[in-house]
Amino acid sequence: MKARLIFSLLLSVSSAATALTLPTPDRAGDSLIGNPPQDAKYVAATHEDTLIDIAVNFRLGQDEIVLANPTVDRWLPGAGTKVKIPNSFLLPDAPRQGIVINLPEMRIYFYPDATRVVTYAIGIGRVDWKTPMGKTQIQGKTENPSWSPPPSIIAEHLADGDVLDPYYPPGPDNPLGLFAFRLGIPGYLIHSTNKVNGVGMRVSHGCIRMYPADIEQFFPMVKVGTQVNIVNQPIKVGWYHDTLYLEAYPEMEETPTSFEQRLHSALDIIERANGGKMPVIKGSILKAALEKQSGTPIALYQRPTSNIAAVAPK
Repeated sequence: MKARLIFSLLLSVSSAATALTLPTPDRAGDSLIGNPPQDAKYVAATHEDTLIDIAVNFRLGQDEIVLANPTVDRWLPGAGTKVKIPNSFLLPDAPRQGIVINLPEMRIYFYPDATRVVTYAIGIGRVDWKTPMGKTQIQGKTENPSWSPPPSIIAEHLADGDVLDPYYPPGPDNPLGLFAFRLGIPGYLIHSTNKVNGVGMRVSHGCIRMYPADIEQFFPMVKVGTQVNIVNQPIKVGWYHDTLYLEAYPEMEETPTSFEQRLHSALDIIERANGGKMPVIKGSILKAALEKQSGTPIALYQRPTSNIAAVAPK
């Protein structure tokens, strides 16, 4: 309870808030971190706010906040409109060590030890410049990096009438920002960005972009050699105590699926999460979760509890 209270207090801070540092699940087999979904957090939009302004303020991804608020206008929510701030996440189905990046979710999870998870919104590669999947590691880390754009990126910008400099020295105008991690996959980085509205979108040339304040916090925590696991999991399923949740995101554009394929995939994941047995779930709830793809955990099933009533002697 104490850890959950600390988490709630952290979220109540506005733009000065750091990224989410959350306790790992307190029960073996659980996967949900953050507040229980029924304790969702909302903020009231001001007259000047866009959803993107609110996302940047709370260091959420642009697509993430739009998915969580499907009935709210992205550009003009309106003064007083309640905006949902995602504050609970199912951990990806991957070893809970090092760094795990779930591409459809556009979110990074870092396990500094067995008791904590640190999670950040990220931007990833466009369809034509995909961020690669698979296991790699942090090969190096650089503070105040310089950048020499490769010929392919120079040519692409030139075709759009934009001339890139051949060399960008360290500093705030550098597209890599002030901090960068070099992955074991040649040519790919996790780095800061001076285009913060692109966090939570597919806008990069394959690199992983982070909010400047997030990577400033992240940089000293991560050691060279840290394992990095990049996965593609548009459907996540996991437990919080006796309730099974599903969290769905739109698929990557380059790997589209039909609703029937998503349904079969979800049922397989649900069965595995329930020890190889399919629980009795409401089809309407599952269908809605897979169609809406809100990126928030949806309760599917609750384990029955065996309450034995005491019978008074006659």
